[in-house]
Amino acid sequence: MSPSKLRVLLDGWDLVYRPVSPAAFHLLEILKALQGEIELFLAIPARRPAWLSEGAEVVELLRACSPLGHLRWVQADLPRLARRVRANLIHTVQAAAPLFASQTVVYSPTQIEHPRERSRTFLERLDEALGWGGLVKAIRVDQEGIFAQAEAQMRDEPTVEGALADAGVVGVAESSFSVDTPFFLYQSAGSWEELRFLLRVWSKAASHLGDQAALAIVCLNQAELEKIQAHSTPEFLATLRLFVNVTPPIFLSLLESAIALIQLQAEPPWGGTAVRAISLGIPVVGFELPSLGEAVGPAGYLVPEGDERALLAAMLTVVVEEEVLTSLRLKARREACRRDMGIFRTGLLRLYRQALARKF
Repeated sequence: MSPSKLRVLLDGWDLVYRPVSPAAFHLLEILKALQGEIELFLAIPARRPAWLSEGAEVVELLRACSPLGHLRWVQADLPRLARRVRANLIHTVQAAAPLFASQTVVYSPTQIEHPRERSRTFLERLDEALGWGGLVKAIRVDQEGIFAQAEAQMRDEPTVEGALADAGVVGVAESSFSVDTPFFLYQSAGSWEELRFLLRVWSKAASHLGDQAALAIVCLNQAELEKIQAHSTPEFLATLRLFVNVTPPIFLSLLESAIALIQLQAEPPWGGTAVRAISLGIPVVGFELPSLGEAVGPAGYLVPEGDERALLAAMLTVVVEEEVLTSLRLKARREACRRDMGIFRTGLLRLYRQALARKF
């Protein structure tokens, strides 16, 4: 099947309900890589977001963000929408796939599984069970498969300028957003224990740095923001910049303006916030976790996991010692050159064709 005849439906659930998640940015990168190459459709369970540019071909079907809504979306809506646009392939980014879809399904794992803080409802367990049943016949799209031929396909060493130009994502309207003082950026993953750890370290850092830097936190939701406020003194709150309901263009604008990204968790498959930061030339301060180290390379200032004093020293160093920050940023810009959009495009098209040729 030639690329021009290939029709793919992207599952955009996370793009609507988790717009700054790794899954959402992976979808946006697929849009950037393949737009104009094949007939690509983005299925979303809501009205088209204002921040999504006109370049993306969108198919809308309203569904509430609930276990029942998601179950209907995956099992009934995606196959129906695929038939409507005559797509022969569905690409999903979460561990749930249509069990009885006639279309081929490919799956990009974009989440790290964490212990759940609550018991799952019956509908959530049913959704997961049906999802894994569907994924038995789905093709798993991993980075190794996409970039396996990277060295052979590299024609010339990409320039730093070219890599940074590729860092933007198609489908995101441009946005400019700034904070009133230099800042570290942290994106909450919903762990209050991790957040308390960071706030404890930052309280010590802020006492040393004064007004030289702030800590910007992209909160998971309004409840988390209010919890931070309730557990902080007015003086400490003055050193924080709290955000909620952030859109992708605002998030990228914040990230591009940060001193460094703070990341205390492993980097999920297909990359998370750390990969976004490196692609923009922003260094990462965090823990020595294998997946994070692989993602950031020498552009990371990584310390032993759980070591408060080492993390504090790292944050102070990148603010106070200008040459360290300059060196990390240069390394981040060089690391950005390692990921080539052309290789990503070629590899993804190759795997789509292989998936369509596979017999289950």
